[in-house]
Amino acid sequence: MFPFGPPDAPDRPGPVRHIAYVLATDSKPKVPMLLLAYTSSGPWRGAAGRVPLGVIEFDAGAARAVGQKPFHLDLRCLAQVPLTERWFPDLGQPGHGIVGKASARLRERIDAMLSELVTRSRDLIEMRGPR
Repeated sequence: MFPFGPPDAPDRPGPVRHIAYVLATDSKPKVPMLLLAYTSSGPWRGAAGRVPLGVIEFDAGAARAVGQKPFHLDLRCLAQVPLTERWFPDLGQPGHGIVGKASARLRERIDAMLSELVTRSRDLIEMRGPR
């Protein structure tokens, strides 16, 4: 239930189930927290001729490797949310709502791009979720 932006409140679960990529977990709080990256089906549709820093496109083959159809991951839109059924309605189901897993190589690629984005353009990152 990735939190949508305006007109929806960015600190409440989104109105529909939405796949997100888990960047990090924090199990220290009483309720564990997850840091999520936004995804959207299909190729990047921005106005620029090229994909901006922080966006990774997954064509049919790359998407299939993580059990999806073509999509893009946007590291410029993140959410920190509690690991609860309110945010993850399938948490109590077999598989816990996990629909795909990234390979070690893909995780390294995503982590490297996030690190570069934070270093070069931190102000471009929109944070959502309860504070």
